[in-house]
Amino acid sequence: MSWLYGYFFKTGKIDRPPLRPHLHSFEAAKVEVYAGGSGKHLLHFPHPHKPGETVFILGDPILRKGADFRYPDSDDWHVLLADERHLDCLDGHWLILIAANSEIRAYNDLLCKRSLYLYELSDYFYFCSDITLLKDAGLAKIDPEKMGAYWHTQFPPHQRRYAPGSFSYYQDTQMLFQRGTLLLSDQGAKISYQVFSPDAEVQNLHKMLENMTLLPLRAGRKVCLGLSAGMDVRPLLAIIMNSGLPISTVHFGRDTTEDYRLARRIATDLGLSFRFIAERSVDTGWESVRKYMYSRGFGYNPASSCLMQYFPILAEDFDVFLGGYYGEIFRCRMMAAHFFSLFKLRTPDYRYFTGYLDLKPHSFFVPEVNLSMHKGFVHSLKDSLAQMPPPDGMPNPLWMNLFYVRYSPRSINMPDFCHLDSQINDHMPYLQASLLNQHWKYGAWAQLDEQVHRRVIREYFPQLSRYPLALAQHSAPYNYRPYAMKILVALKTRREKHPAPGRNEVFLRANKEQIMALGNDSSVIGDTMLDMAKVRQIITEYYRGDTSYTNALISFISFVLGK
Repeated sequence: MSWLYGYFFKTGKIDRPPLRPHLHSFEAAKVEVYAGGSGKHLLHFPHPHKPGETVFILGDPILRKGADFRYPDSDDWHVLLADERHLDCLDGHWLILIAANSEIRAYNDLLCKRSLYLYELSDYFYFCSDITLLKDAGLAKIDPEKMGAYWHTQFPPHQRRYAPGSFSYYQDTQMLFQRGTLLLSDQGAKISYQVFSPDAEVQNLHKMLENMTLLPLRAGRKVCLGLSAGMDVRPLLAIIMNSGLPISTVHFGRDTTEDYRLARRIATDLGLSFRFIAERSVDTGWESVRKYMYSRGFGYNPASSCLMQYFPILAEDFDVFLGGYYGEIFRCRMMAAHFFSLFKLRTPDYRYFTGYLDLKPHSFFVPEVNLSMHKGFVHSLKDSLAQMPPPDGMPNPLWMNLFYVRYSPRSINMPDFCHLDSQINDHMPYLQASLLNQHWKYGAWAQLDEQVHRRVIREYFPQLSRYPLALAQHSAPYNYRPYAMKILVALKTRREKHPAPGRNEVFLRANKEQIMALGNDSSVIGDTMLDMAKVRQIITEYYRGDTSYTNALISFISFVLGK
């Protein structure tokens, strides 16, 4: 990954051992910064307007000009850094840190897809770009109250869930949130942020989606499209096919699903290169699981560690993985919640959101920790809702989508972006602030009817409407809308007499020995947050055959390996 860490000394410099080898550095009387990684997605150059200052840029910034996009060059950085407020016009995922002799300034992207952590000690401030560096420095200690927002909303670990908070779950640790700024000087640390809000500017969303999709191809990067038979990737493929630019495709996972079968059929019919990387071909060993959880933190599913191992394989031949992630928000991300919100959300009430977001996880903590986490969850939810605009004039489903956009990228995507940067650029056209700004210009009904997706397909490459839609094991005619598709899949799944074992079950069976040992590990036994009697009960009962403990056991592993 591309990373940086450093120190701001309050008085005199203190010698600190290096945490890892670095590629670039900045050293002055009060400031030290070290940056490195693979060298991908890391820029380092003198500030074009302020002699003696050095600029570090992590990630993949994208410059917007109207409805078009490009990657910034040296001339662009010269303009952008003339007034650092201009950085607000950048899409992409990025962290920018500017080091001076006695000052640090830092900025991050508008959706908090990258961030900076700040920890204050008696003699200095320590800052770093991701949680592995916080752990490497020995400064990662869980704050139970802050953890509450994550525990109640992301456990059992689920990649679609998100925590309503703008803060780290580690003690005494601040972090940049959306459009965050940090000023670190002799006067101390000043952190501010500005939560995402749709602006009034109206642009051609379809043209913006076209230009964002084609950006890496036009820039000459080697791009591979993650091809499924679902709806979200089809507009991207339609745009690429219409452009005439060459594209390769890839499909991950299992070759026994309808999604795989239809994706392969689409690629074959259109004459596209199609690569399949099987789940069985990647390392699913315990050490791989530990590394995955260490780098992501808790809230991630240890059984899903294989998902991140596809990318190093892909990176052998490509620079960019292009995916349709987040496209669901343009066709109403919140499913059942939409209907309920029409009646219950006339006046925002944290109790409604408590019922919707709280997964009510099976606890293995001591009572005082449970109480502290619940208190923190409620406080965080109330605070997040207080920052939301009044729902007047915005249909409730879209109001809920705004809540989702504010908090899901930070919870779900940020750790992945930090670590994929060392391998490949995960380019997500839908997950861009500029495009999301246009989301609210469409009514709720237009999004329920998938008008954005279907219009792009119809105008750019209508042949894609000939293929059924797929969701995992099942398929449905192209004219099915999201709610009909979800209902159909749910009914078909319920009728399955002998469903294939899920990923969690396969993982827990394959790693029984290591999981049993984890329950007896000294670091686990010595964790005062844990109720070891409950921990032993969860492990014992699951391996005696009680699958009702599956989610509890997955949550336990996620917590102890990810914390």
